[in-house]
Parts: sequence; structure tokens; C-alpha cells
Amino acid sequence: MGNEAGDADSIISAITLAYVQYVLSGDDRSKHLTVPLVSIPREDLTLRRDAVVLLGLAGINTDKLLHIDDDIVIDILGGIDRASEFDVSLQITLVDHNRLRLSLDHLSQNVSEILDHHQDEHSHEHITMDSGKRVIAFDNGVAIVASTCTLVAERLFRAIPPSISIDRSLGLLLLGVILLDSVNMLPAAGKGTDRDEAAIQNLLKRTDWSSCGGTPPAFVDDETIKKILPSGRDASPDRTALFDVLSSSKFDPKFWHEMNGRDCLRIDYKKFPVESRQSLVQSIGLSSVLMDMNTLLEKEQFHKILADFVTSENVDIFGVLTLYFDEEGIPVRELLLTGRDPRIVNSYAEYLLKDPEAASLRVMAREDRCFKNDEQPALETRLFTQGNAKGSRKQVAPVLLRHAVTITSI
Repeated sequence: MGNEAGDADSIISAITLAYVQYVLSGDDRSKHLTVPLVSIPREDLTLRRDAVVLLGLAGINTDKLLHIDDDIVIDILGGIDRASEFDVSLQITLVDHNRLRLSLDHLSQNVSEILDHHQDEHSHEHITMDSGKRVIAFDNGVAIVASTCTLVAERLFRAIPPSISIDRSLGLLLLGVILLDSVNMLPAAGKGTDRDEAAIQNLLKRTDWSSCGGTPPAFVDDETIKKILPSGRDASPDRTALFDVLSSSKFDPKFWHEMNGRDCLRIDYKKFPVESRQSLVQSIGLSSVLMDMNTLLEKEQFHKILADFVTSENVDIFGVLTLYFDEEGIPVRELLLTGRDPRIVNSYAEYLLKDPEAASLRVMAREDRCFKNDEQPALETRLFTQGNAKGSRKQVAPVLLRHAVTITSI
């Protein structure tokens, strides 16, 4: 199961790891049922356009996937609103995160494995590094790989000899997400590592691209298919064309322009608990939005939507991390911080602007936009530009969490 934001990496790493574990289970298949779980509500999958396009290219019927809000899943997990007794037959593997969401905290002891590339939140410590079941590719504030799918691919490569080919659908899913998360290994993006490139090359070489070559992909027209597969449907894909198609579906300005403000905030949202009972900040919410900040702020009734969202999520500080690419293709990041307590918001503003621990984000205050009380009567809001274009939520969240534990009185 992936994280609650449910991006392509979370969805695809869950599917592919479940498949790899099933294949490698051998004689134990009759004893254990390994099932991938899509970690977002079923109705929200259409908002993950890159994942939907990639699943279509791989010939996977998304209607057959299990989602976190399906009745059978709610029954198995004991319900999100009540605790269930520990069931030794249920084992949960976390991918693309290392702390089970708060609504499933009653299943903490059921977590049996972690495969991730975010900062270790030190939860589920019954799973140790020495066991080989706790793989967290993050060190010294930096992700060691761009994608959890790289970790899945590496496990696959270790498990099967080079003489055995990788299934086309499996190879395509892993390849597509690694290209997305590494920004096709573009040096300026600073996301990809040597391990990501090695995984890309191995997938291109070791996948049997002729298998299932006749499967008609969904959501992609023939012209796009020809760009991705210039040598035909039974040949390896053009990695740049594949990346461009997936990236375009994710960043499509028309798609984001037509989306309402609430969907913009919830499409890629994560909530982070604070590990300090003394702190005035007990939880932080962060939404990643793929458009420029001004366009987001101009959406219909956005200020009311923002206030309602903060209230519904019951977080003490809420951030919106926007990302877009300028005319020269350079990534531009901005940050909105808001909360009900002006003292907490202003403390964060001071911290981001002046504290050496936040210097890596290279934040500067935006003074060109102020928020009037009649716009957001319940919130205090501050805007910032972020000079470090490589600083995604993976880097921003630990910075904000470090300051949270220091806010014990104001």
C-alpha cells in the first residue's frame, strides 16, 4: 500500500511489488494472497492522469484494482473509524512511505515490511534494518533514489537471473514511473541518481517488449503510441517520448485550469503528525499543486475553500507547494503557509526566512500579495518564493517538522 497522496509512484510500486512478491513466492502462493491496494478513493484515480495513462499503456484494467475505500477493503482493515484486534494473518507492506496513515493506526503492528525513499519517521520499529524488511533509501536529508519503483526494480533484478526476461507490462510500469520521478534523468532537475539510471537501462535491456505487444492501450491515441513505440508495439519504447507523454498528462495546464480549488488541494495531499506532545503544532498538512501560485489563488472561492480544507483536515499549519515550468523549461517553486493561529504562522515565517536549518530551501517572502481579513477571516496566510527548485515535499516536510517541535509556547 502506498501513501495517502497516492501519486504514480505509490500506486505503481504497490502493484509491481505485489506482482514480484507473488511470482517469487513459489510454493507459498497457496498459503498467502498478496494484493496491491490503491491508497486513494476509487473516484480519485481519474485525477492521477499520469498513473491512469501508464496503466492503460500496460494493458491494465483499472476497474479491477482494489481501492482504500472499497467495501471489502474497509472490512479487511477493520474500518477506518474503529480499532480492530490484531490479526496475525494480515500483513501490510508500506511502499513510498514509512508510517501508516493515522486513520489506520490501529493496524500499526500489522506492518511487516517497508520499501521507501523518504525520511525515516521512526515508526513501526519492530521492523528493523537488519531484517532486510525495512528499506528506506534516504540519508543526510537526501533521497538516495528518485523513485520507490527503482527499489522494486532492483529487487526484481536480484531475484531473477539475466537469462529470464521481464514481462512487458511490469517493465513498462516500472520504467514509466522511474522516468517520471527522475525527470528523465535531467541534470537540471537534480532528481535522478546513478541507481535510477541503472534501473532504467536494465529495464530497457531485460524486458521482453514483444510480450503482450498487441494489447490495445487505453487513454492514448494511435499518434501518441507511435511516438512512444516508434519501432512498433513489440519493440522497446522511446524513453524520452514515454516521459514526455506521462509528464504532459500530469502537468497539463488545461487539466489543472479546469480543476476546482478543492480538488487542487486534495489531489496530492499528505498529513504529517508531530512527534511532541508539548508542541503547539500537532499536525502539518502539505498539498503539492502543479500550477503557479497566482493562478491557484484566483480560482473561484479559493480563500473559502482553503479555510474549509484546513478545518476539515484539522491541521495546525497547512502548506501549499506549487510547481510550474517557465518558458525556458526551468522549474519554479512557491510556498503558501496558513493556519488559524497567527503566532504559529508568523513563527514559521521567521524560521523559514532566517533560520540556518531552513536555509537549504532558499525561501524569500512575497510582498506583492497580501490577504485581507475579509478574504480569509479564519486564517493567517503567508506567501514565499522558493529558490531551491529541487526542494519538493520530500525536503520541505522534514524542515517544517523540525521547527514544529520547538514551538512549545508563543
